[in-house]
Amino acid sequence: MTERMTTTYSMWNLFRNCRKAAQWRYVLELVPLEKDRHLSFGSLIHECLEVWHRTRDLASALDVIDRTCAKRAHEEEQRRVWHLATAMMRGYAARYATEEFEVVALEKDFEGEIVNPETGAASRSFTLAGKVDGIVRVGDEHFLLEHKTAAGVDAGYLERLWTDFQITVYAYYVEKALGIRIAGVLYNILVKARLQQGAGETPEEFEARRA
Repeated sequence: MTERMTTTYSMWNLFRNCRKAAQWRYVLELVPLEKDRHLSFGSLIHECLEVWHRTRDLASALDVIDRTCAKRAHEEEQRRVWHLATAMMRGYAARYATEEFEVVALEKDFEGEIVNPETGAASRSFTLAGKVDGIVRVGDEHFLLEHKTAAGVDAGYLERLWTDFQITVYAYYVEKALGIRIAGVLYNILVKARLQQGAGETPEEFEARRA
């Protein structure tokens, strides 16, 4: 029996939209030389939130931003990202100094069978793997914790969350892999600050104006 290929939701989602793009990315492993800056920013905030929820130490979370934007003194894009991410994490830590949930796991990997719903047979070619941002407990119930960054949140954005098939798949596989019943999802949405750093403005002046 040949070794089965480990797949992800992202792969199947891309395959559904464009089979050739899925082949380039996941079979031929062709990727852009530079990551999309919006995806990079989201990844940075995810890493900061993982550190924050693991340690509850703002300095450690901000250190992630400092290390990621080490060239901010000379590169305008890094300086822009540093200011935006720092403002968002400072605001988040102030607003959610305490939480109503208990963290069970962060950045938790899972892997499971892809099963034919009609026959109950597992795929002989593929398995499905992924990673959830977090698993938390509220009382006696467990929830998935899903981090998102957004330019803005309106009724349309919130309505689309109910059709988020990826998180439904993740909940199913977490239940199967870990034996934990998932009661729902806590969406942790961080809206990007609209306040911009002025030309020639120092970080201290920016923080003072923001306050």
